[in-house]
Amino acid sequence: MRNNKNTMMKNKSLFWRDLALRLTLLLSSLCFPLYADLYEGGRLNIDGDARLKLIAIDELPLETGTKLPELNYSETILGLWGTWQQSENIRYKAWIKTEFRNFATNKDANRYRFVDEFIFHELSVEYSNLFDGFVDITVGRFPLYYGHGLLILESSPLDAERSYGFNGIKTRFKFDGFNLDLIGIYLPDDDPLLINDKHKKIKLLESDEEGFVAYLTNKSQAWLPKDVYYIYKHEEPRFGKSDVYFHTLGFIVEEALSDSFTAYWELAGQSGHRSGGGDTKGWLSDINFTYAWKDLAWRPELFASHYYLSGDDPSTQTEEGWHGLWSRWPQYSYLLVWSFIPKIGEWSNLNWSRVGARFYPDPASSFEISFGPVKAPEKGPGGGHDRGDLLIMLYKHQFGEKLSVTVRTEFLESGDYYPEADNISWENRIDFKYSF
Repeated sequence: MRNNKNTMMKNKSLFWRDLALRLTLLLSSLCFPLYADLYEGGRLNIDGDARLKLIAIDELPLETGTKLPELNYSETILGLWGTWQQSENIRYKAWIKTEFRNFATNKDANRYRFVDEFIFHELSVEYSNLFDGFVDITVGRFPLYYGHGLLILESSPLDAERSYGFNGIKTRFKFDGFNLDLIGIYLPDDDPLLINDKHKKIKLLESDEEGFVAYLTNKSQAWLPKDVYYIYKHEEPRFGKSDVYFHTLGFIVEEALSDSFTAYWELAGQSGHRSGGGDTKGWLSDINFTYAWKDLAWRPELFASHYYLSGDDPSTQTEEGWHGLWSRWPQYSYLLVWSFIPKIGEWSNLNWSRVGARFYPDPASSFEISFGPVKAPEKGPGGGHDRGDLLIMLYKHQFGEKLSVTVRTEFLESGDYYPEADNISWENRIDFKYSF
């Protein structure tokens, strides 16, 4: 017993010593000039960044009815990217990243060792302004982001934050007043752009998937919503279920109701089927209202939001739970995203309302706080619909041009959705980022 205790104390001592060293190295970079990128030439530009995250999570209830073990770890992410402008209309882009972690508790969970893996977040060629400026084409691996990222953002949920890049072809047609993006996507579970020790058996996905996106972005047409989209996706068998085919249709409306008051609404419907039989359907609704006092000190804002994702009714043959397509990332909560384990980031069965405020003490800082009940349309492992009450606090600060820090804290008091009600769960993360 004494030996185990001594070993634990030694491990924690080494953990904090390692964190102190990394933090010292990161902060010491402030002593260096902040005026230049790695390389900037007429055609070739090379840049990079380093991120250090300190993360602690405690007693989070899961969809399985169990709890996530206590986690205390640091995460270091290094990125290097470059662009080569071959000509006025042709540009090559590459972005490679690596990530490693150091755990103070639950060390068996660490699959990310020191620089034993690299992945291309981006590796593409862009052809711009073809056909008299009407068409842009991107081929290769590239990031995608639309709306609030509730349908398209995360391509590889099993690789933590190393890559969000998609393999595919994107063609943009530029009309007067709006753009139309047509995107073909193919994502294998074991991506060839992931360079690691294959004995680790870390994949990007549970199975192969492919899809097609038609996304219209309105720039000036009053008769159109801000965005309108259709998305098709096919997932090969995963989570013990057969192939599934999804069709999703949705729109985004964003309006400035006055100089101070803005509104945002995304609504999407989804239908599909499984190869082994059975239909799927689901709904998403994301509503946000913001009122800003731009002329006051700290430029305060008040906001209210409601985020709804349909849940699956086990008494029917149809799967009614919402499927997020390519959105298995933290979205609005870094704490809730863990709760969907073993399908981490599989946002579904959610009915979350919250109110909050933002402040900007100076041009380099912002602070946000929000609170609200998190419900579920369908019952959870505890027999109820109440996931709990969630408090989120977020602070950001920019130190000069190169260094920034983000501090995020979340508390969840669980409800009867989980077997143990009134349990307090929390997560705290500090994220330093240095660009060079």
